[in-house]
Amino acid sequence: MAASEAHPTQPFREELFRVLASPLFQFLAATAAAFVMFFARAPTAYLSPLLFAEDQSWTSMVVTRGFWDTALHAREDYCILGNVILVWLGLQACEWFCGGDVLVLPQCLAVVSYLFFAAAVSLPILLLRRQLPPTYRWLAWALACLLPLGIHAPCWSGFEILGRTVNVGYVFLFIAFVLLWYRTTAVRTLWQALPIDAALLVCTATNPFCILMLPAAAWPATRRWLVAGESPAMIIREGAFASLLLLVVACLAVNGLPSARAPHLGAASPPVSLDAAVEMGVARGLLYPFVWPIYHRLSTGTTLAIMAAAAVVCWRFGQPRHRAVMMAGVGTVALVSAVLVFRRGELAAFLDGYRSTFPDRYYMGQNLVVVVLLVVFAADVAERLRGRGWLAALPAVALGCLALGAAGHEPIWKLAASQFLVVDGGMLEVTAARAMRDQCFVDAAGRPDASGEFVQMVSSPQSCLPLILPRRTVARSLAVRADRRSRLAMRTDPLRR
Repeated sequence: MAASEAHPTQPFREELFRVLASPLFQFLAATAAAFVMFFARAPTAYLSPLLFAEDQSWTSMVVTRGFWDTALHAREDYCILGNVILVWLGLQACEWFCGGDVLVLPQCLAVVSYLFFAAAVSLPILLLRRQLPPTYRWLAWALACLLPLGIHAPCWSGFEILGRTVNVGYVFLFIAFVLLWYRTTAVRTLWQALPIDAALLVCTATNPFCILMLPAAAWPATRRWLVAGESPAMIIREGAFASLLLLVVACLAVNGLPSARAPHLGAASPPVSLDAAVEMGVARGLLYPFVWPIYHRLSTGTTLAIMAAAAVVCWRFGQPRHRAVMMAGVGTVALVSAVLVFRRGELAAFLDGYRSTFPDRYYMGQNLVVVVLLVVFAADVAERLRGRGWLAALPAVALGCLALGAAGHEPIWKLAASQFLVVDGGMLEVTAARAMRDQCFVDAAGRPDASGEFVQMVSSPQSCLPLILPRRTVARSLAVRADRRSRLAMRTDPLRR
């Protein structure tokens, strides 16, 4: 009795600590913190709203052609299901949280984009708790949140990634890598596999490279059959294998069979020299997350030397149980890099011999995969140094310093000065009112129609792509805003009452 009276808050504290230690709470907390960080890194997408590039054309398609037609047929070369999901969520956010005011669509899309990137980089905290110690999961999160974007470029290029939905497809490569690692190590039952495989289906229907990663999901069953000698009949009857078969069938149904694609930009990719290939594939794609402080000083020789040294060190000091995931990660990066070299040779001119990293969007997914591999290796080294006092903390300290260095290289005040290039001055309401006045009405096919259900406008002076929105929704949004301004004027000016 005395003991219970002495600690009346002990049950509350135990419950609080239990909640704080739960993976779901930590994931949500990490997502919220990452959202703030991404907003701080690229506030222009929200504070100076602009529908960037295909954000407006895909929005128009969702409005006029519908969700699934846009997701599966907006592009001829691959599906954009993930992008369309985010665009749809942005449109729904206008309806759910903004009273149907479609003119705040750029801000809603920015918030959805920030949340998506935040949730993506927080996935290791939720799913890799069996693979990585807590400290290293949070270090992977910090390095992913602070991954440099465009600091080695004439102007900062993170504005075209963070806060946009058009360029999120590259991050699905990283999401698929984390999901596959979790699936091959922790998933056994049907109900465990179904949500993971559904997420993998979205990845494959957004980034075609994810399709080539799917065979890794069959590795546990293959190993049990060929190495452990288990009966194939027993393996096939397991729920996880059945879910994998469903995933393969769904992937073929959504993406179709592989076929030849038209060359990018309608012309063959220009030839790439050996030096440019090393820069594109090794320096920018593989090594950049930990060599960015000296990126400008690299050359073909130093890049190959660093890659060889990193391979030897990882093989010598990494844990054998992690060699498969290390090789899978490097193989993923190598595959994407090879395709970029052969199909996007024009990127070599942008990189310009280690003078620039633009366009960073092509490499963000690969770099996030490398961030995970870097943290895995650091955790392996720390495990080998366990019991040697402060030496065991050196890998974590080194990763922490790398993250702090990235944060120092990209201060908010520096970014604000480089984002004015895409500020639209809040022209969406003005152009919407002008389009309604000029009766720029179209039908669902985009053809001029005086009685059409949609209105076509240009959302900003920097863009030549039209934005098509529902006519009634735009009219209602303009009326609500005009009424709001009228009421505000009456409150502030007594003579108008």
